[in-house]
Amino acid sequence: MRTGNHILRAFVLLATHESFSAASNLIYRRRIVSPPDISSSYDYVIAGGGLAGLVIASRLSEDPAVTVLVLEAGKSGDEVAAGINAPAGAYYSSIVGTDYDWKYTTVPQPNLNNRTIYWPRGKILGGSSAMNAMYLVRPTVMEVDAWKDIISSGDGDTAAQNWGWDKVYENMKKSENFVPPNQELLTYVNIDYEAESYGSGGPMQVSYPAFMIGINANWTSALDRAGCAPNTNPNNGTSLGGYIAPSSINPTNWTRSYSRSAYIDSLPPRDNLHILPESTVVRFLLSNQPDSSGKQIATGVEFASNAESPRMTVGVRKEVILAGGPLGSPKMLQLSGVGPKDVLEAAKVNVSVELPGVGQNLQDHLTAGVTWATPQETAGNIHASGSEFSQTPEFLSFINDAVAFVNISTLFNGPALEFQQQIKDARDESSRTLVASQYPEVVEGYKAIYDTIADKFLPDVPQLELLMSLISPSQVSIQAAMQHPYSVGRTYINSSDPFVPVVIDPQYYSHFADMTIMRQGVRFVRSVGAAYGALFGEEIAPGPGVQTDEQLEQWLRDSAANTQYHPTGSCAMLPKEKGGVVDADLLVYGLANVRVADSSVFPFEFAAHLASATYAVAEQASTLIKQKSYNVPEEVVTGGSNKGSDANRMMALPGIVHLLAFGLTSAMVTAWLV
Repeated sequence: MRTGNHILRAFVLLATHESFSAASNLIYRRRIVSPPDISSSYDYVIAGGGLAGLVIASRLSEDPAVTVLVLEAGKSGDEVAAGINAPAGAYYSSIVGTDYDWKYTTVPQPNLNNRTIYWPRGKILGGSSAMNAMYLVRPTVMEVDAWKDIISSGDGDTAAQNWGWDKVYENMKKSENFVPPNQELLTYVNIDYEAESYGSGGPMQVSYPAFMIGINANWTSALDRAGCAPNTNPNNGTSLGGYIAPSSINPTNWTRSYSRSAYIDSLPPRDNLHILPESTVVRFLLSNQPDSSGKQIATGVEFASNAESPRMTVGVRKEVILAGGPLGSPKMLQLSGVGPKDVLEAAKVNVSVELPGVGQNLQDHLTAGVTWATPQETAGNIHASGSEFSQTPEFLSFINDAVAFVNISTLFNGPALEFQQQIKDARDESSRTLVASQYPEVVEGYKAIYDTIADKFLPDVPQLELLMSLISPSQVSIQAAMQHPYSVGRTYINSSDPFVPVVIDPQYYSHFADMTIMRQGVRFVRSVGAAYGALFGEEIAPGPGVQTDEQLEQWLRDSAANTQYHPTGSCAMLPKEKGGVVDADLLVYGLANVRVADSSVFPFEFAAHLASATYAVAEQASTLIKQKSYNVPEEVVTGGSNKGSDANRMMALPGIVHLLAFGLTSAMVTAWLV
């Protein structure tokens, strides 16, 4: 305990962890291959080694009878492992803006004074789970059940039931191993939780940092004074209120727990799993003839290490699983000739399957923060000091975990009935003017989502998230993040070259309600700051001179808007007649054996951070694929028709070479083969 700095420390012996990490890294590297080593075909080819892709690869390769290849455009991340593994590395040694980031930017946004917004996305094994802020915050029962309802054809739709709260909650917990905070931390900071609300025995570690800053101890009480009551059991399907959120942190060594460390590094040797970094998927290949149901069959996947390198192809014996995220998955579909006809023709891509919804329905959580000076010590002060403590795993485990979710009544100090009616009245005009698509299916999907948000979510589901940040010296900020935008955009290719970045147009603030909600959010954040009293000093941004509605809105347009890094919706799970891209089995409409399984399938934003729900999608996808997979006719598999046993032997040989290269004896290799 450093009482003068309001810091609680917890110590841990790392010697055992270091030995385990070395062994784990050896096992992990065993799976990394180079292009000459891969087989000519695999049962499953997973396009994208991010959060969802690695979960699915781990689960599918549990069956030794099947072969799995993961193609990841980014590097392995071994070179920057120290910065990734330390949770606070998300702030102080972030890979954002480096070669491990796709470094996307939006097109100029008219309602942000034509500013472009930076969209970081992980270009690395583990994807954005290797660079995010590690919050574990689930959606609500109402939101997840609304997802089930919007895709269901009726009460007897068993496929849609897989996406109701009970099943999604089960899969979220399946991914987790929850460790409660220690007793010292509980007595220092008000942390409410119920262990039964989390999973036990899953691959991803869920816990709390080793210490907290004093300002965190006042979080829920300040919120309560401002009108936002504490949430005493978060993540069990309700999210209204303030709390200290758990994080994807491994408390045995204070490291980030993400899809690579949780689902891949910890695996025993598996000769049926290959992971190929620095391999950008160019497109998947389709057969000349559809199957008996009229659907196109994916027979192979084409990829390349960079724009100048030769294109390579690997055959697919069962399925292609797209796990490139909300930007990568629609891009791969469009490059393969699946998507809106106008987009594909403009990019000079032959249309194989016309599917208007691909890339449409793009949504994001937009944020704006109020910043104050503070006389209190912050994590930023400790980091800037360069002290011995600032270099410890305990300090580097601290991340911003203070969150709150508020509904429309809290933001307006009342029911806001007039505002709600204005939103409902604007539905038809919004669908005519705000949807950047000429296709009626996409417009119908927008209406269905709009009705869900306005009718089911607006009165009771949180509309805004608050997040406290303590990473800057002598400053504290509280961000307001809009959770259910009415402004919807799109992402699309404008070239057949796979190495040309996609176009990203979220159409921020195109709907009037989003600006109003954010403006009210800033006002409420200020009331929370006032409730902190002397712990907060002078307001730095937007500053005391910004008070009226007009001034606040101008500030939001000029400089305040940022992204919470939660894009979704671009491969929405919706009925095809409503602009859907995948059905309830995650299969792409018109394709027999291509699925999308990542955060792009959510039809609308959740009042949550999307990682937990995305783990659930990946876990459920793995179950669905294991239950029933497509079998590509042997004669049409691209790149050859190796039988499973032959392919397994081909895969084992490079693995033996890798093991010997790490100094294992031939006896040890023989034992491994047995």
